[in-house]
Amino acid sequence: MNSITQIKPTDRIKKLREYYLNNSPMHINESIVPWHCHRSLLLYSEGWLKYKGKADTLRLTRSYSEKHLLENMNPVIIPGELIVGQPDYSDFNEEEQRRYDDIISKKDFMPIKRGRGDHLAMDYQLLLDKGVDGIIKILDEKICSLDLDDGTQIEKYEFYLCARTELEGLTALSIKYRDEALRLADVSEGKKREEYLKLYEVLSQVPLKPARTFREALQSIHMFTWSLFGIYSFGKPDVYLLPYYRKDIENGIMTKEFAQELIDSFVLQSVPNMSSWAAEGMMLGGRDKDGNKVENELTWHFLNAISHTHLPDPNIGFCVTKDTGRELVKFAVSLIKAGHTQPSIWNSDAVTESMLNNGYDKEAANMFTLSTCVEITPIGSSAVSVTSPYINLLKVFLDSFDKCHDNCSFEDIFSLFRDEFNLCAKKYMLQENLWQLERKRNSTDPVRTSLLIHDCIENAMSHDSGGARYNTLMPDILGMQNVTESLNCIYRLIFEQKKISLSKYKKALQSNFQGEYQSLRTYIINRMPHFGTSDKVSDDIQKMVSDMVLDTYKDLRTVRGAKVIPGAFSYRDHELHGKSTPASPDGRLSGAPLNDGSCPVQGYDDKGPTMSLMSTASWEPSRFLGGTSVNVQLNENVAEEKILSLIEGYLKTKGAQLQFNIVNAETLKDAKMNPHLHRDLLVRIGGYSDFFVKLPERLQDEVISRTHNVI
Repeated sequence: MNSITQIKPTDRIKKLREYYLNNSPMHINESIVPWHCHRSLLLYSEGWLKYKGKADTLRLTRSYSEKHLLENMNPVIIPGELIVGQPDYSDFNEEEQRRYDDIISKKDFMPIKRGRGDHLAMDYQLLLDKGVDGIIKILDEKICSLDLDDGTQIEKYEFYLCARTELEGLTALSIKYRDEALRLADVSEGKKREEYLKLYEVLSQVPLKPARTFREALQSIHMFTWSLFGIYSFGKPDVYLLPYYRKDIENGIMTKEFAQELIDSFVLQSVPNMSSWAAEGMMLGGRDKDGNKVENELTWHFLNAISHTHLPDPNIGFCVTKDTGRELVKFAVSLIKAGHTQPSIWNSDAVTESMLNNGYDKEAANMFTLSTCVEITPIGSSAVSVTSPYINLLKVFLDSFDKCHDNCSFEDIFSLFRDEFNLCAKKYMLQENLWQLERKRNSTDPVRTSLLIHDCIENAMSHDSGGARYNTLMPDILGMQNVTESLNCIYRLIFEQKKISLSKYKKALQSNFQGEYQSLRTYIINRMPHFGTSDKVSDDIQKMVSDMVLDTYKDLRTVRGAKVIPGAFSYRDHELHGKSTPASPDGRLSGAPLNDGSCPVQGYDDKGPTMSLMSTASWEPSRFLGGTSVNVQLNENVAEEKILSLIEGYLKTKGAQLQFNIVNAETLKDAKMNPHLHRDLLVRIGGYSDFFVKLPERLQDEVISRTHNVI
């Protein structure tokens, strides 16, 4: 057993976790998000009103508003924190409330943000090597190199000026945090004073100057990232932080125990900085840019932090290659078995192969991460647009099925469905392209984000404008397995068994399987062979449906000239979209949730997890780089070796992603009835985790309805 796994959480970490969970508005009130909380909204809006008549372009107005926000934020340092930086959620005083009420009354004065932002992974190396001051120097050199008498270079000037303006705001915020640490030291004594003085020393260096130590590196990337007020991935910290870790250990300025405490502190910052229904992510293990196996001390440390913090975020993925050590995989399995729901398991080599097949270069294909939930993006070189948009494939199918009649063959039914989806996909593509065009003109993400995305500085273009190396658009397909199951039932009941006519089947749907059609639904649920049981007919139909989705998008291109690669996970939208979806031929009632993630219809994969995973692997989910999430629900008494066998078997089939809930149905039902007894119960939803007792009732019921495997 690796010695790092023997390191236990310190009292500091335990106290900070309890403090954050009991006091953070982000955790207590789901309606609060950092980018819309009262103070950030007030300051950004006041900046907009201040500069909208002074800044020469809309982009500059946004950047000056960002600067105003950052310059005027109050630093928040919680006693005991080793890594600092979070929004100020304190109540308004009377004057602030008056200003806020006035702003809200004018809430339509800012342009609407279009399209999907953030959800990307920055390359922090430039920040760590140069610091904010060094990056500003690079921008100044770029500006000096421009010929501003040449009108064709003015857009480049605008980009550099926007980025520089925002970094000035980040500089002011960082200095405020530094000064606050010194103030706290002046009013403290003993060990507390020493800790605040050390924090002052760290904040005097980063993020403005290059990081020299492991702690400074963690603080620098956290300060830069949280102040973006968005949803981002930290990439592969066990790659870019390793030199700092090893240097500090070798020089004797840090122990492994303190390194673990720093990592735990870093991970805990997700509570005050991230809504529970959102996600920020990171990827561990896998391969580095040259294809070498990543398996080092930090891989173990960050995995160990999962058990120390027991949180929904960060959403931690663990990449497994054919070279990954079995002891490391077994440690990851032990965390899953303990009910942490993390890490999710990723087939590194299968995803890399899919990325290479889709035109990514080898470095990008090796250095990928989950963008936040399960969407795949290369680290530091992508402006991927995820879930753009969500498409309810079952609703598309039902619209096409309405056009079918008794003389239609199965091929006719599928052809009508394909045509309907083609129209739907192109309609949404037009909208997404218009939104990307709007983002290109006016930007909506902070421009400083682009400074850590290749090749934005070189191209003098923000990632919103197409300056990134990769710009993949990723629509997300909901309810694909509901469609598969519906086609499976139609094929067997109408054409194979001739048990019902197409017109009567449609009447059954119109009646929501009531009255004389209740027995039909019972037959579908209990007697039909289903997808998720390694049934060849339904597996072939699922492959046919997934191929159709990919074929529809393969020749489409975005306004940035990028490819369109769909995903097939659900986040929590399978429940939201299910509300407005009529009854379907798979026996699903009107308003019921769609299938969760990339999984078979809830309860239909009743032949055990191995059969279910064989069916899932049959449609090659690694092709869907827009994200897949395969949930497996196992009983609490399952042996770790059995979980390990499931993982190893699934990875051999080239399955892409796997995530687990290790919980009994009885526990979930009791948690629903007695939430106060199950405050820490975590569950996987559709690509992210959350505390079960915080979920809406319908989503709780959906999790309960999933197949609970006893192996």
